[in-house]
Amino acid sequence: MTDPRNSLLTCAALLTLAWAAWSSANAQPTINEAATSKTRDVAGDPAPANGAYASEVPQEAIDNQDQSTLAVDKEDQTIPVAEEVDFVKNNSFRKPFEESLKSVAKVDYYGTRYVDCEHYPLEVHTARPNQVSLLMKKGDSSQFEGSRSQQGVKIRGTPEGLGVEEERALLATFDFDTPVLELEKNPHAFKPLGMQKLTGILAWKLQVDRPGSYYRILYVDSHYGDIVRFLLMNAQGAHILDVALHDYREVEGIRVPFSIDYRGADGTLLASDRLERVAVTRTRS
Repeated sequence: MTDPRNSLLTCAALLTLAWAAWSSANAQPTINEAATSKTRDVAGDPAPANGAYASEVPQEAIDNQDQSTLAVDKEDQTIPVAEEVDFVKNNSFRKPFEESLKSVAKVDYYGTRYVDCEHYPLEVHTARPNQVSLLMKKGDSSQFEGSRSQQGVKIRGTPEGLGVEEERALLATFDFDTPVLELEKNPHAFKPLGMQKLTGILAWKLQVDRPGSYYRILYVDSHYGDIVRFLLMNAQGAHILDVALHDYREVEGIRVPFSIDYRGADGTLLASDRLERVAVTRTRS
């Protein structure tokens, strides 16, 4: 007959071994937890610099079929991804807005530029193909004018908030169409640089690939497809301006940012534009 005390001892031993195994398994940090302890994201929260955003970035967006990364920037906060351009082009949320923009001939913006405690009436008129003119009225009855056409960039007067070079660079790099439409016209219009986590947004990074004295690095919201930020660089790679675009609204079938903030290379806020009215003119069918 089996001694009941032996059965009790056997059960106790098995429970002890099971508890030890469970504790050992749960004591090992996950890959994400280990990486989180090493770096912090731009908002100051613990976050890895590269592949540990797996919960936010689909795995197929990180690796290609042979498990090698394709698009990556040199910044610590950049997430390397594959097939980035395809993800940007195939954003289903953007499709109706992109189709609507194709029939737009020009867009006129009316608002105010704020510089410290001063404010100035502002008008920006844009038209295909990549034409733009800016008019800023100043309190002393003078005004600043800047334009870009097929004849090049022209500047007249002194701007407020931004310097002449910064205004010239903004005009020179203006694009009427969105990145999606630019990619439809030219699949090599942008150099993919991966993804980066901004405050509350995971963004695709695209460098405009064209000759000239200036170029832009775009940050495209991976959900809505809006350009939420761009860095303005000169041909030597020096950082000239950091521009944030927000408060996007739908206006006659297209997406428009009603707030734009301009910061210098050192992060100082230089000026802010706030739109009050947008007029959309379509091509005649």
